[in-house]
Amino acid sequence: MQGYIIKEGNRPIWQLALAALFFTLSVLLLFLFFSNWVNTTDLTKLKGRVGFLVFSIMTFTNGLFFSVVRDWIFDLQNDRYKIQYSVGPIRVGKWKGLPEIEYVSVFRQLLTNGNYVFETNLWYAQNRHFKIYENLDRTPAFEMGKEVAEILKVNLLDATEPNNFKWVDLKPLQTD
Repeated sequence: MQGYIIKEGNRPIWQLALAALFFTLSVLLLFLFFSNWVNTTDLTKLKGRVGFLVFSIMTFTNGLFFSVVRDWIFDLQNDRYKIQYSVGPIRVGKWKGLPEIEYVSVFRQLLTNGNYVFETNLWYAQNRHFKIYENLDRTPAFEMGKEVAEILKVNLLDATEPNNFKWVDLKPLQTD
């Protein structure tokens, strides 16, 4: 398999610490839910126990939010790709067919709150695309676009400035 892996990177230590706290709290709440489990018809006791379960699910979800890392894996021999989500050693992802990519674009997207986010998209079939990356900073989104364009051997469109789209030359500068 001729494959390429593009990693989102590691989470900052403070996010991993928060994730560990949320996972620990989730296990503790599950323990409280299952301990003292008695068949009862008292609605007040049942609501209290179900509350432990609900908060356990919520804290587990928060733990995932602070610990999930996303990787893109391209298998060019078999024309497929997958987005792999991982938490520690656990990895989940599904292979999808890779359409014939026409170009990669990086552009600035306006958010509803007035801020901007920079997105990296793969374009295929003239006007269809899928987003592979977004960041609040231009540089990481642009580097991602450049790396993917080089891997897929397609052009890169810099659309980070409105009404000033430019094709980026990916060939390294040659010195004589």
